[in-house]
Amino acid sequence: MKEIPIFFASDNNYAPYLAVAVKSLLDNSSKDYFYKIYVLTSKIHDTFKEKIAKVLTENSSLEYVCVDKEMEKLKDKLFLRDYYSFETYYRFFIPDMFPQYKKVIYLDCDIYVKEDISKMYNTNITNYMVGAVSDQAFRDLSKDFANYARKVLDINVHKVFNAGVLLINSEMFRATNILGRFVKLLEKYKFRVTQDEDYLNVLCKDKVKYLHRGWNKMPFQDNYPESKVKIIHYNLHLKPWHYNNIRFEDYFWNTAKQTDFYEEIKLQLQYYSDEKKEKDALAFEKLRQIAVEEINNKNNYRNIKKREQFGFYNIIKTIKLIFKIPVISFFTRTLRTKGYKLVYGYKNRKIRRAA
Repeated sequence: MKEIPIFFASDNNYAPYLAVAVKSLLDNSSKDYFYKIYVLTSKIHDTFKEKIAKVLTENSSLEYVCVDKEMEKLKDKLFLRDYYSFETYYRFFIPDMFPQYKKVIYLDCDIYVKEDISKMYNTNITNYMVGAVSDQAFRDLSKDFANYARKVLDINVHKVFNAGVLLINSEMFRATNILGRFVKLLEKYKFRVTQDEDYLNVLCKDKVKYLHRGWNKMPFQDNYPESKVKIIHYNLHLKPWHYNNIRFEDYFWNTAKQTDFYEEIKLQLQYYSDEKKEKDALAFEKLRQIAVEEINNKNNYRNIKKREQFGFYNIIKTIKLIFKIPVISFFTRTLRTKGYKLVYGYKNRKIRRAA
């Protein structure tokens, strides 16, 4: 039976939603494959692990992998804000930590898999770093994010992909040293908007296989047909365990009922206070403001890159101009002429001696 490696990153806070995501994946995917599931973590309680284990099937397994050792090297360099945690950066380590795989799937925990995941896995991404979906939130929520994409990331907003659902070409990640380049970029520039996603987008630029939009559909109220949805991504504040009347919420709740976390998740919804909801709204506005600040920052990523490119271009241009100065030009022509004569004369002497 062919194995499909699938990765999540979680902590105790997201363990209940991880259980729902894993169950939805196994319930709706082909039985012709074995799903080798890895959860990258630094801490999940054993009691949570026991509950999650109950959703597994005969054609699946789940292994918890501690990434403390890898994170310790980078922790001081990583930028976090709002609801972000260090787990969001774990996906960078997957190709190097698991060299046995040429290709893997990475999924956020706040998703529901509605379609057979093997169809996504079997997408041909040869010559691409990742298979991913254009980020709907970047496109649709505010023109400031579209401007951020162009003026900070130096990427067209329609080509910015969401990092919550990824088909990763692990072989190419290793061959092009994405992890090493990520670490180097961390030392040089701190992205403040979508952080890990921003790094992935600039590192994988022009090497992205754009997947069908249904493979990462966020529950915005738009005209996208439900029949085409393959993975629901309850992104940002659009989480059915925090708010009522979220689009596609029935999928989540119907599966949550079949897990040992159901009562706990219901309490999350019941006690998600107005204060927390107001905090969500403020967090989004803060995110938009950060995007605007970065657009106007003369030292943002795109501006730094342009200056570096311009500086290199100027060095080359200056060298060329130097060689056009009459004295220098005469000197270099003389050197070339004398050099030619020396080489030509040396060859002639060798020929005469040989004769």
